[in-house]
Parts: sequence; C-alpha cells; structure tokens
Amino acid sequence: MKRISLMSSLIVLFFIFQTSFFCFFNHFNVIPNFSLILLIILAMLSDGLTGGILGFMTGMLYDAMIFDIFGVYTLIYFFIGAITGSFSDDMLRENYLVYGTITGLSTLVMHFLLYLILFFLRFRVQTAGSILPGIILETVINAVLAVFVLKFVIYIFDLFKVKA
Repeated sequence: MKRISLMSSLIVLFFIFQTSFFCFFNHFNVIPNFSLILLIILAMLSDGLTGGILGFMTGMLYDAMIFDIFGVYTLIYFFIGAITGSFSDDMLRENYLVYGTITGLSTLVMHFLLYLILFFLRFRVQTAGSILPGIILETVINAVLAVFVLKFVIYIFDLFKVKA
C-alpha cells in the first residue's frame, strides 16, 4: 500500500510540475513529457495491473486538465502503462538503456495513437509532416531524461524505504 501511495503521489507531483512549471523550459517548441517518462519507469518497476492503473490515473489527470474530449489521454496512457508493465518482467531492469528505449518508443506510440484518434474523431489535426520534427525531438529528449528520472525515482524509493 505504501508503494502504490508513493507512486500515485509521484504521478500527481510530476503532473503538477508538467502543467505548471515545465512550460517555461520549452526548447525548440518542445516540452519533455515527464508524466509519460515517470509512467514508463513506474510501470517497468511494477506489473501490468499497476502500470495500467497508474496510466489510467495519469490519463485522467491530463483529460481533466488539458484536453477537450475526455478519455483520449486516459485510453492512451492506460494502454501504454498496461503494456509496459506486462512486459516488464521480460526486460532487463538494471540496464538504463532499456528505460530510455522504452520511453522513446512509448513517446512515439503516444503521439501516433493521439494523432490517429483525433483524426478519426474528425478534429483538425496538422499534417503529419509538420509535426514530425517536434515529435522526434521530444522522443530523443524523453529517452535521455528517462535515465535521470529513473535515478530520482530510485532515490525517492530508497528515502521512503520502499522496495522499487
């Protein structure tokens, strides 16, 4: 129970920072998605059920705060958290490169699913060619930052004496 509470608190804390302060640090019109990075790390440190629940919670926060249609981010983040958590037992958790790679792939999947859902809901979406450079830059930034966020999460887990 202490572990789930700590994970939920980190998700809410990172979401608050993501929506409040990190918009001041956008470089090249790209803001790193710290909530997605944290979701991937926590899902890889747990199982598919916990990853799905955390993804659902993260998506609900995004949908309530940011988006016009409720449920789009909830579906995407739930899917990413559940899939990542399900395959986390098969991955080498000690290798930081794995966390960066999975975070990069998840960023691409998130943007692809978001584009696809909004396209079929007949929202005005930009052409894929105009948003692709920003997505690739965000993917690289998220993959690099995943290592630092992982070290921070492990530090917090050790500080509160919770098994990662």
